[in-house]
Amino acid sequence: MATASDDIRASSVSTIDSAFVELVRRFHANYPTFRISDDLIRRYHLAASTRGFVILCGPSGTGKTWLAQAYAEIVGARIKLVAVDPSWSSNEDLLGYLSPLDGFYHHTPFSEFVADAAREWNSANGAGRVAREFHVILDEMNLARVEHYFSRFLSAMEIRTREGVARLDLAPGHTVELTPNLKFSGTVNVDETTHGFADKVYDRAQVIELPLSREHVMDHMSGRPYADVVLRVWDIFHDVSPFGFRVLDEIDAYVTAAEEVGTDWRTALDEQLMQKVLPRVRGDESARDAIDAFLEFASGDYPLSAAKTRTMRRDLDEHGFVAYF
Repeated sequence: MATASDDIRASSVSTIDSAFVELVRRFHANYPTFRISDDLIRRYHLAASTRGFVILCGPSGTGKTWLAQAYAEIVGARIKLVAVDPSWSSNEDLLGYLSPLDGFYHHTPFSEFVADAAREWNSANGAGRVAREFHVILDEMNLARVEHYFSRFLSAMEIRTREGVARLDLAPGHTVELTPNLKFSGTVNVDETTHGFADKVYDRAQVIELPLSREHVMDHMSGRPYADVVLRVWDIFHDVSPFGFRVLDEIDAYVTAAEEVGTDWRTALDEQLMQKVLPRVRGDESARDAIDAFLEFASGDYPLSAAKTRTMRRDLDEHGFVAYF
């Protein structure tokens, strides 16, 4: 026999379900051309809601930054996109500093955003309303060492998890609160230009990898006369130098513009394979099979790409490493 508490739980689940269904519906309605699964939306939603710090990883151009921005827009959050600089080496690069010359604390747009989130949280609590969320997106966050420029936040996040609100010391006499309405996301590309993470970063984050499936590539290129060609190239290089939606969209834009000035799509596609795909190809002997497969494929209809690939193949033979330059 159902009890009153059972009814309350059922009602709560129904409310949560309907709210999430509406969130997914808005994702697909607002961004119909973006390839993203309901499961991925759910995983990001749960990670952002429970931990408040999400790391999105995957090949460049798969939509990591887009996902974080789109989610923030759909839930009505204020957004701060922060482009991480490779030169960052301390907390002051992100949070600002107390000047010994004028005695003033020099905030960054990021530290001001954190303070705004805290003011909104305290104001909402005082007024008895739900606080608006504030979402920070650290774009390419591992271009610099996260445990260096983000270390104070990593410690404060642990305190916030236990106590709800954490106080962050900026400088003597200057503090800011880390409140529950402040969410963090970081996008990560993993290649030779980036840094790995210390365990304490993983401990404080939810890590979600954005896959790029063959089916998504097929759907994205559907209707283009060169869709089968691009898919074959994607198959060749997927394990060596994968490319995502950004490259696909740029190829499409270039070929479309070329056709408008009377250039055959095969010629334009040859130029794009050389200008957009081959520059991404790099590696050691493990790349040999992919290079050979692409050279065989390109030797007929794509002379520019074939010529460049032959040069890259000679470099691989002579130096044991292949790169565009």
